[in-house]
Amino acid sequence: MSDAPTTPTPRPGGGLDLSRFTPQGSLGLKLLLVCGLAALMTIPVGFIFALIYMRSGEASSAVAEVAARQGGEQVVLGPVITVPYELDTLDAEKKAITITGRVVLFAETGSLDARLTGERLRIGLHDVPVYSSETQVTADFDLSRLAPEAPSGARLLWPQARVVLSLSDLRGAKSVDMTLGGRTLEFAPTDGGAGAPGGMPLTYQQLVAAPAPWLESAAGGALAAQGRIVVTGAQRLAFAAFAKDTAIRMSGDWADPSFDGAATPESRNVTETGFEADWAIPFLARGEPGAGRDLSVDNLIGKSVGATLLDAGNPYRSVERALKYAPMFFGLVFLTYFLFEVATGAKAHPAQYLLVGLAQAVFYLLLLSTSELIGFMWGFIVAAGATVAMLSLYAGSVFRSQGAMLQAFAVFAALYGLIYVLMTLEDYALLVGSIACLLAIAATMWLTRNVDWYGERRNESAA
Repeated sequence: MSDAPTTPTPRPGGGLDLSRFTPQGSLGLKLLLVCGLAALMTIPVGFIFALIYMRSGEASSAVAEVAARQGGEQVVLGPVITVPYELDTLDAEKKAITITGRVVLFAETGSLDARLTGERLRIGLHDVPVYSSETQVTADFDLSRLAPEAPSGARLLWPQARVVLSLSDLRGAKSVDMTLGGRTLEFAPTDGGAGAPGGMPLTYQQLVAAPAPWLESAAGGALAAQGRIVVTGAQRLAFAAFAKDTAIRMSGDWADPSFDGAATPESRNVTETGFEADWAIPFLARGEPGAGRDLSVDNLIGKSVGATLLDAGNPYRSVERALKYAPMFFGLVFLTYFLFEVATGAKAHPAQYLLVGLAQAVFYLLLLSTSELIGFMWGFIVAAGATVAMLSLYAGSVFRSQGAMLQAFAVFAALYGLIYVLMTLEDYALLVGSIACLLAIAATMWLTRNVDWYGERRNESAA
């Protein structure tokens, strides 16, 4: 007897017979191979993620196109009173100079009541949430606070006093109708820079202002402002606390709002036909003085509150969320095929597992492409229906059993139904997914409890 190592036996038609080096008799090794193939399927998932990123970028371009037409996200602030001043003084070389600045006065109390009408504007394949808003504004000013805020010896330039409003995007400004002390204000765009008379130093907000040279006659008392601001925009509408104590109310016909900003609503009510929300921002929570010299409102803009109009059928967000669970579902489908191997005794080649994995990857591509055209729900029905039918028919062919085909159809229909449930639950998706994985592993452990993982019984019978 020779101890020389054996070499692979040549096949009759050429090539070598490598069957002895593959896990023919060991289901344990086969399961490890199947797990490796499932992990390999994360590679096409990465490419699909990149595709979603690209398509999302195109959707952002559609939003920018809409913003160019009717305004983008809007943050509204106002009204605010500004009065320039001049102060004669000496510089370091004792030369006479004149310093200029402005006194900014916010309202003591103010309220905003915004009514929003939303719609979906289709740009190519993309739906962009847009809106028009009509906001009723009231404000009460105490003009006696203006003079004490100016530097000692300064001259208030009352003829250059102005009432200022700010918007994020003036392309969406449709009309501003407002009165102060019973007098009608005529608003016009302004640069609002530091050198502008009565301006207000801002970095990114756009301003409209109305001259109010007659304010000197009411400098010692109180004035009430009221009016209406009509704007259009896309996706988000928000308001800054323009008064020391500000009450904000928003209502609209959008069924999927997301309330955001620096404060949560005091109350909210969201139904299938619309929403209502109320904020109350007191002086201390506002975090800014009620009057002062050369005040900027950037902090107030940054702490605005409002609502973002969500698109519940956004295919990119939904498909991306589905892809996050893709490795789990690749594993579950592969595990189902492996259990059919155990139950039927028929063998599936690793290449067949690879084809099954590619079919699942194509499901996400089909889901993305159909969702862009007909919405996520119907896109999911089309993509999942086609994939489940294909996987089930293939299972019947691989395992040569109509019963296996019907069982595969039931299992895969349940799996893809689980995917849809995970997409709709959002907050509880992780919990449901974890429970589903636990149950799948438990079922596998039970069904394979008597499996000869090493193939020892087969080897003994062969001997």
